[in-house]
Amino acid sequence: MLNSLFGTLSEAVSFPEDQLRCLSALLLSYPLAFAFRLLPNNNPNLKHMASVLTSFFLIIVVVNDLVGMMHLLGSSIAVWRIMGSIKGKWGPRIVFLGVMLHMSVSHLIRQLSDYRGYKLDHTGPQMILTMKLISWAFSVHDGRRNPKELSRYQLEHAVQTFPSLLHYLSYIFFFPAVLVGPSFEYMDYIRFIELSEFRDPKTGKVHWPPGRVKASLSSFFFALIALASLATLGPKMDVLWTVDPAWKALPWILRLGYVQLAAFAARFKYYAVWKMAEGACVMAGFGYNGRDPKTGEIRWDATSNINVWAYETGESIKALADSWNMGTNKWLKHSVYFRVVAPGVKPGPLETFSTFGVSALWHGFYPGYYLMFASSAMALTAAKMLRSHLRPRFVSVATGKTPLWYNMFGLVMTQLTINTLSMSFLLLTFQDSIAVWKDLYFVIHIGILFVIVLVPVLFPVKKKSKKEHQQQQGLKKEVEKTKELAHDVVDEVACSAVDSATEIVMGADGLKAKML
Repeated sequence: MLNSLFGTLSEAVSFPEDQLRCLSALLLSYPLAFAFRLLPNNNPNLKHMASVLTSFFLIIVVVNDLVGMMHLLGSSIAVWRIMGSIKGKWGPRIVFLGVMLHMSVSHLIRQLSDYRGYKLDHTGPQMILTMKLISWAFSVHDGRRNPKELSRYQLEHAVQTFPSLLHYLSYIFFFPAVLVGPSFEYMDYIRFIELSEFRDPKTGKVHWPPGRVKASLSSFFFALIALASLATLGPKMDVLWTVDPAWKALPWILRLGYVQLAAFAARFKYYAVWKMAEGACVMAGFGYNGRDPKTGEIRWDATSNINVWAYETGESIKALADSWNMGTNKWLKHSVYFRVVAPGVKPGPLETFSTFGVSALWHGFYPGYYLMFASSAMALTAAKMLRSHLRPRFVSVATGKTPLWYNMFGLVMTQLTINTLSMSFLLLTFQDSIAVWKDLYFVIHIGILFVIVLVPVLFPVKKKSKKEHQQQQGLKKEVEKTKELAHDVVDEVACSAVDSATEIVMGADGLKAKML
């Protein structure tokens, strides 16, 4: 019945059936999330069961991807069994290698069978699943380690009690985020299900912070605007037109201008699905992020995967990177970068390269991805040089800020850079990517090389006076002392908590022995 319905509707609106099914699943998440929020607060198992069954319904019935469901469920159960059986450090390592290999095979099969095809399949949800499985495995491992060895973030998200299969699958298949994300930590999800941060410690009653529905609908309507913009601008600003002879015949400035518009229009599909999923998570009650430290307003953006305003107005490549696909950035930071860095060792090129390599593999094997990442790495290097060599010359002594014209120039150059470089990410193939950059005379790449090679020579860093140097060193020492003190406090608190728990357990065992 649904097959014929979606087929007829797809023909009527001239919209691909696979994308129509995915969009329908995202839209259905809202009423389902509203109903999920109404489930009894004192019955977590009911919520866990509802989360799992709802995802199964959306993937198998609405999206019509039974094979994909088998991939997702099979790898999830395998990881649960591995971490339940292997207690040492090799548990998360085996999980990491296994799920990355599984995802890579899926990417390759898709790439070989439908090269540069845009048909939706299970590889999208599998990318989200991969992040969840790896972060969960490391969190379980952290729960078995000495608390003194853990960072503050690892302590907060360590899984102390190995979960049942139901609780685990509920986290993996949380229905508003199962198709397009975002990824999040297991303990954050469990605290949401148990409503521990909303529950009055004295009465046990749950008090929901205001603004949840408003925040959810705000994301929902923004997603609808993004969808409308995509439907309007997408056909007129097709990225593939850049390989057409008609585009190549345009004057250089028009070719460059079209690339900016095409890259901008292409971002709307990410804005639409990410904000749609974010709104559904918030509607279910997942996404509370405390109060804004500046305004004091309650925030519901913990599950946000994109800061659209920050991305579109970013004045540096780093600002854009921090605002885009934030769930993946957090995963790369805590499940890759800080897992490679040895405790007490300053990160070096190996750690950076490892993180870069995992990020590239996670996306897939299209040459355009690697061209984009390599070019972006060069752009980030150039941006750091500009910040250290050029920016201090324009900072006002009175305000400590750069002038408006400098900031606007940075915004324009940043957008020109990222839009041009992203052509390879959108075109996917090596030949088309290089051809487009060649038709633009490699102006962005030449500019990046110019900055890296010549800026340090033309604008050497000004040497600080002896007094300024002494003041800076004194400030650094104070900061290091503060960090060491904070670290000691965290260690003491963690150890005290563990010792107290041990005493309670031992006391309970002793009492039980006396009773017997």
